[in-house]
Amino acid sequence: MEDVQGGAAALRDAAAVRDAADESSLTVQVLLATYNGARFVAEQMESLLAQDYPRMEILVRDDGSADGTLAILEQYARREPERVRLLCDGVSSGSAKGNFVRLLEASTAAYVCLCDQDDVWIRDKVSVSMAAMQSLEARHGSDAPLLVFTDLTVVDEALHLVHPSFWRQAILNPQDIHRLRTMLGQNVVTGCTALMNRALVELALPMPAEVPMHDRWIALLATAFGHAAVLRRPTVLYRQHGGNVIGARLEQDTVAAMVQRTRDAAKRLEQWRINQEVAAALLRTHGGRLRPEQTRLLLAYLRCGSSPHRLVRVLTLLRHRFFRKGVLRNLATLWTVWTLQPERGDEG
Repeated sequence: MEDVQGGAAALRDAAAVRDAADESSLTVQVLLATYNGARFVAEQMESLLAQDYPRMEILVRDDGSADGTLAILEQYARREPERVRLLCDGVSSGSAKGNFVRLLEASTAAYVCLCDQDDVWIRDKVSVSMAAMQSLEARHGSDAPLLVFTDLTVVDEALHLVHPSFWRQAILNPQDIHRLRTMLGQNVVTGCTALMNRALVELALPMPAEVPMHDRWIALLATAFGHAAVLRRPTVLYRQHGGNVIGARLEQDTVAAMVQRTRDAAKRLEQWRINQEVAAALLRTHGGRLRPEQTRLLLAYLRCGSSPHRLVRVLTLLRHRFFRKGVLRNLATLWTVWTLQPERGDEG
């Protein structure tokens, strides 16, 4: 377990990694997925090109934009041919996940960052993340699946401050990355902050169809099979606007918020169904790699959604502590498990 505070020591480590990168093959590929992002993509590209990490390539894939995004990207590719490469496969994936999967499949570097089109990266994002990655590799080796992720500063369209910490705003505990039982129900990794090594990229592919978002799957695999470093400082200005695919959804842990979530039964049950399908996909695709206690945990989690007996579902949830951060959130989860109606033929 790594918890990097981002102070003077982390900055010294980042400087050492930058120096080493000048003389080695510590190349980082930034995977930028775009779709109708003409309003903000140039600002993001400028922040990527301004990174202080010396060995960095930007691999960009547009998913069929109709607003001039591709023309902007082509200008950057002509201006910076050694640093910007367009992936043109002529296929529209139709989703952010599909776009990133194609970028991951095309990536070749030992280290990969995920990048959204509408954010702005702080100048030392890659170097401080690589410093944390090098620390992970020193402890666990480069063959282990490794992940580094950070906090974000939430801003509005004009980059005015909305909240200094996405983790605090969304009531997330980043240390849950080390707890499989928690990650099954709540992802704490925002993909646009993530840096992963080649071992984690290869483990993540092919990505199951049941997985709704790429970053959730990557984070879950790092929890189950690898190691992660938490960088406790924002490295991204997380821009919120009307076109965000996911965005910084503010989940308040108040009685009023819980009542609202309770009323939205269809949404709650759909999210629970997705969580169950992701857990089943992990068991199906990587069951042979799981430790026995992990397999038992996944089977218990699935039992929370499949048993026809309410009491069995609730007691299994409580026994295995499938909790999220926030008392009221957990009460809402208990209510969901109590009221759901498993399909006939599921486990008894």
